[in-house]
Amino acid sequence: MHRRTAIIVMVKYPQAGSVKTRLGRQIGMEKAAVLFRGFVRTMLATCRSTGFDTVISCHPDHPVSDYREWLGSGFDFMVQKGLNLGHKMRDAFEQGFARGFDRVILTGSDLPHLPAATLDEAAKSVETCDVVIGPALDGGYYLVAMKQDRFFPEMFDDIPWSTPDVLNITLKKLAEGRRKPFLLTAIRDIDTLEDLTAVSAETGLFFSHRTDEI
Repeated sequence: MHRRTAIIVMVKYPQAGSVKTRLGRQIGMEKAAVLFRGFVRTMLATCRSTGFDTVISCHPDHPVSDYREWLGSGFDFMVQKGLNLGHKMRDAFEQGFARGFDRVILTGSDLPHLPAATLDEAAKSVETCDVVIGPALDGGYYLVAMKQDRFFPEMFDDIPWSTPDVLNITLKKLAEGRRKPFLLTAIRDIDTLEDLTAVSAETGLFFSHRTDEI
């Protein structure tokens, strides 16, 4: 039986000084914002190539109309709700299931090197596991996927976000809740110039931080 799948991508509006700020402190906030715009477009193209529905979860600092003007009308949009990242992730799943999706894959927006095959693997793996997680090399995770009938919202509670302990604490919560996780291949987040250089070397992708080259 075919199950309807959504890839929900959490996106911030690419305003200089509000996205990729660690990278921006190294190369300039405007250049970092330009890079981020490219990251998002590349990643959304990858998501669409899977054939799954792509939904953009918009940070509420800007109205949905701004995101639609930036990215086009070929996507579904939702607004992020919650006081912290955990609340927003939980709400994204709840909104996705409320829209009739059976499987939800939630990910961030700055992973231009994320292979479409990884998204396909996540969609398949939720059929046999309770939660699919894509570990990040910094101790967090870049993707989480669940089916509606195995949704475990408690995994997002009381997590020290943006620390190296995110994944380990999350896995502990899953074990305590008797949930079976499946871990995808670990991927490096692009937060710094070092990350940018490493991803380019590892994948062969080229990301210029010069605005006159983008």
